[in-house]
Amino acid sequence: MKVLDISEVARASGVPASTIRFYEEKGLVASIGRRGARRLFGQAIIERLALIALGRAAGFSLDEILAMFG
Repeated sequence: MKVLDISEVARASGVPASTIRFYEEKGLVASIGRRGARRLFGQAIIERLALIALGRAAGFSLDEILAMFG
């Protein structure tokens, strides 16, 4: 499994690192560890962020999206 730090995730997804950190606080995404002060994520986070963006574009709240993820 490829591991990405938060800056790589932000660059690949187009989602700012601050938003990724906020989504982590809300429970929408989860880091798998840290390298120094940087959060690390599995590559599946890119798809997860795309699903969140799709849900937001469809008018769902973050709480609703979180409930859909179960």
